[in-house]
Amino acid sequence: MMKTKILSFLTLFIILFLSCSTVFAADANTIESSKTTLELVDKSICEMDLNGMGHFKKELTYFDSEKRELTITLTVTNTAKKETIEKPVELFLVLDNSNSMTKTYLNKTKMEYVTQTANLFVDSLFEHFSNVKIGVVRFSSIDPVVPGGVSLALGTTSDATLLLPLSDTKETIKNTVTSYSNETGPYTNIEAGLDLAQANFSDSTESEKYIVLISDGVPNLSLDTENTLSYSGSNAANTKKKLQAIQNKGYHIFSVLMGLNESNVPNTSAPLVEGGDRHMTYGELAEEIFGTKNNPTAGDFYFINYDHLDTTINGDIYDDITYVKDNSLKNIVVKDYIPQKIMDNFDFMHSVAPNIGTVTDKVDTTDNNSITWTIPVLKEEEVATLSYKLKLKDTVQKQVLNEVLPTNTKVDIDFETPDGEKKTVTSDVSPKVKITYEEPKKPDNTVDPNPLPQTGNYTTFFVCIIATIAILFGFTRIVYLKKLK
Repeated sequence: MMKTKILSFLTLFIILFLSCSTVFAADANTIESSKTTLELVDKSICEMDLNGMGHFKKELTYFDSEKRELTITLTVTNTAKKETIEKPVELFLVLDNSNSMTKTYLNKTKMEYVTQTANLFVDSLFEHFSNVKIGVVRFSSIDPVVPGGVSLALGTTSDATLLLPLSDTKETIKNTVTSYSNETGPYTNIEAGLDLAQANFSDSTESEKYIVLISDGVPNLSLDTENTLSYSGSNAANTKKKLQAIQNKGYHIFSVLMGLNESNVPNTSAPLVEGGDRHMTYGELAEEIFGTKNNPTAGDFYFINYDHLDTTINGDIYDDITYVKDNSLKNIVVKDYIPQKIMDNFDFMHSVAPNIGTVTDKVDTTDNNSITWTIPVLKEEEVATLSYKLKLKDTVQKQVLNEVLPTNTKVDIDFETPDGEKKTVTSDVSPKVKITYEEPKKPDNTVDPNPLPQTGNYTTFFVCIIATIAILFGFTRIVYLKKLK
């Protein structure tokens, strides 16, 4: 019985001693942060250019050595300006009023398609622009022999009429468009209409100038030629040359040719194709002058059916004229990597949530200690910010004392330019800090030949020793009392 008690006390003593030794060893590797000082070593600012359209900055925005904490702020700025059309706008509607425009398509005349579409177009332009003027030109030859026996030559500027000079009165413009079909003629001289519109623009270099041409067929007349009333050949060449000349003056031209459903139909009045087995089709005649949609002679070319006129004029062409370039930066992903030594000795917390986009709520230790900030769209002149705080833990590792610690490993940024190009930039510049500690001064320089270890917290160790002595004392008293019995 006595041996069992002795063995129990010895076992308790060994466990208690080993426990004290373990605690002592653990404490030897750390030190209370309250005994340290946080020092700012380097306030370097990380800055990166985002393809000339944006700017990234990571900087130290708050530091408190007593509280042993600091704040890092990340900023992404879209430096691009909003592109708006501030110039005055001048636009001519050049409308076909040849006899063929009176024919119906799906229970509506071709001219009705034009007037309804053009008037909506005028409304939209006046709603969008604060300084716009619109004029109206119609083209078709008049009857060569007019009442009274006066003969007028074909293939001249008389094949087009200026119905309305440039005007800033919307209702006047719409009334002119509505009544443009009051008179028609037998032939088509597109060049005359283009020439008349071009001649009636102002001389101002400050205005943007546009021509919207609408016709249901290719021309069989042109200016200053003896070869009138013929398709292809010189009439096609002259009209094509006029389109190119207008574009070379800096004017924007949109050519709309209706009748795509008839593009494969041979025009019996047109020349024979090479080989002579058939006449040229309406589509081939159109391509000879206007080119194709993907490769136009000048400006933009649309070959459409009549019922697609509205979506072409009030959709495609309106969007082109009123287009404002989108300079937004898209799909921005900022990844900030935090060093392991910072993770081991500092607590991480968000101090200011991002004003644009989202950020991971904690450090992702599975991805090299990173935080990820995602910004789907950053518009022109917008600024996105995010801040996080690093604060010393209650205890810090002794191995990092007096070591210069970068606050991040690197920053990677992926983003998409307005043109859809994907880009990546990276930088390892960051602010740096240092955790310092000074050993307390000893009262004298006496050196103990068998000194206790000079690291760790000794309080727990001494408590263990005292407890062990108390247990041994109790044990000896029990043995002594047993002997007395």
